[in-house]
Amino acid sequence: MNKHTILFMMLLGSALVTAIPAIAAGNFGLGFVLGDPSGITAKYFLGSDHAIAAGVGDAAGHGLYLNVDYLKHFRGLFPVPEMTFYLGGGGAFHHYHRDRHVRVWDDEDEENRLETRMPFGINYVFKPVPIEAFLELVPALEVVPDVDFRMRAGLGARYYF
Repeated sequence: MNKHTILFMMLLGSALVTAIPAIAAGNFGLGFVLGDPSGITAKYFLGSDHAIAAGVGDAAGHGLYLNVDYLKHFRGLFPVPEMTFYLGGGGAFHHYHRDRHVRVWDDEDEENRLETRMPFGINYVFKPVPIEAFLELVPALEVVPDVDFRMRAGLGARYYF
């Protein structure tokens, strides 16, 4: 078992332990996101308009991507009450692979990156079933190992427990 698998299992385990009280409260959503990155997404509402969103997945075929964002929801901006605009800030860790055919012992084609993120988007909550669909854009500023700008985007859904 390599160090990335161990790190992923530790993060997933801690997320599940943290999520148990949230599931009981009905404020915890779990689902998927397609885009850059694609993977699993979770969201926990701290209050009616404040949430923490996190994701784990693959960033455009270039390795493990972990992110956590604080989101503020602005209700009443659209004529449809189920639709909400949100804006937030957070960070991400990206274990970047330059080539998918890299040998395991060859570290020169891999690097760890840190990003600051500013997600914004819209979501729609279906009332009969507790499902949220969302579309977001995420300007991201890579700060380690170099300074670089990236635009990430995702389309996804979450089921609330």
